[in-house]
Amino acid sequence: MSTSSTGLGRLLHRAAHAPATRRRRWIIRSAAGVAVLVTAGVAAYTLPVPFLDSLIAGQVAERVSSQIACAQVTVGGDRLLAQALTGHLAEVRLTVPDATLSGVQHASFTATLHDVSQPAADRTHVGAMTAAITVGFANMPAVEGTAPPAYRRAGDGGLLVETVVPAEASGNVTAKLFLTMRIAGDSAEAVPQQLEIFGRKVAAGKAAALTGGVRKQDLPELPAGVTYRSITPRADGLHVALGGVATQALNTLPTRVGEQTVTYSAADGLLGISTAIKVEPIVDVPLTIRAAPQLDGDSLTLVPRLVHILGKDRPTDDFLSRIVLSRIDEKDLTRKLPELPPGVRYRAVTVDPAGVHVTVGGTTVQPFSVLEQPEGGPPTTFGAEGGFLTASTKGSNQDTRIQLYARPKITGNTLDIAPQQIEMFGTRFPAGRVLAQVESAPTSHALQQLPDNLTYQGVEVTPTGLLIHVEGKDVTLAKGALGGGASC
Repeated sequence: MSTSSTGLGRLLHRAAHAPATRRRRWIIRSAAGVAVLVTAGVAAYTLPVPFLDSLIAGQVAERVSSQIACAQVTVGGDRLLAQALTGHLAEVRLTVPDATLSGVQHASFTATLHDVSQPAADRTHVGAMTAAITVGFANMPAVEGTAPPAYRRAGDGGLLVETVVPAEASGNVTAKLFLTMRIAGDSAEAVPQQLEIFGRKVAAGKAAALTGGVRKQDLPELPAGVTYRSITPRADGLHVALGGVATQALNTLPTRVGEQTVTYSAADGLLGISTAIKVEPIVDVPLTIRAAPQLDGDSLTLVPRLVHILGKDRPTDDFLSRIVLSRIDEKDLTRKLPELPPGVRYRAVTVDPAGVHVTVGGTTVQPFSVLEQPEGGPPTTFGAEGGFLTASTKGSNQDTRIQLYARPKITGNTLDIAPQQIEMFGTRFPAGRVLAQVESAPTSHALQQLPDNLTYQGVEVTPTGLLIHVEGKDVTLAKGALGGGASC
């Protein structure tokens, strides 16, 4: 028998043959030690022990972290030893601060999980959970090749998106500009007043980038004394009223009538045409034909009324008068006046020492085609409506800044940020009317598929981004399901 065995035998022999008193003391001490151990175990199971809970919490968090990539895990509840021994955690809180979710490269994920267990090495079962995905405005998706929109929370709690519609996306936009017309000297000016676009009218000043400033176009030159009075757009064209008195000074009248050299004077409303003719046997008899100017359409005719010859005014049927007038061809006393636009007439003619005065007046109607097309823009169709000149165009040659007002919502696995209103030029329009003419960027975004029994519950606009709520019960999560794509 070995020494150790012999020693053990002696110990047992002494214990067996020890006095009764000593034996009772040893049993009591042993029982007391067992009681202390049992009591300590029950206390640890039923009462929180800070040091032990901290140790178990760390081990549980480490294990949960191995199932969820990049997660920051906090184990909640008390009596963690009891939770660990039963294999069910009352509450687990986790955060994934930077993950790729639903195509967004930088999103954060937070969740609170209740009644958490691990039925398999790569499976986690959750009795109930609530979660939130936060997407910052700076990380919202953008269309490649375009300037990213600017997102912010609107005053009413909705989503406000500021973006620019490029000119090429506005090819179907129909706009009608209303302009008043006025005469400024020898020019016609068209002044923008309102812009009708997407079914509404806005003040031209708000849409100055599209409407431009005053449009000016030169009018045909008029004779001195005749002016343009007004210009009015109507359905059949531009009604241009003009009038005045055109005066031709006597010293500018033709110096020859037929073959005779003449000079002019005026008295008593008659034009005096002075010359000298040969009347046998008298040579170079001075005379003056006094004629009344008369209009015949666009012709001015000088009708002789008297002939002043040999110191006396003689009627046209006088013998000498007939001789004088027979030397003059009637056509030499008629001349064409400058052609006037349709609707404008020579109305009267008078003469005095200042010259021959021809009164002109009327309204001419010019087709809208006489208006010049704006440079560098889409073709313009002119018309009239309510006393305004209208200039209608389709398309745009410049980018337009707009604001979209949306109430984000989630349908199934799709985030919809389609706007309800679109603001431009300081005016809000129903979004449907705008988007029917403007090619817009996508307004719906697919969200990633969630595990069974876990669903998207809604979306909230916060001051810094979108907060997407997720809830579920009786959810089984595969390893990495909540933290996939995280960039930790």
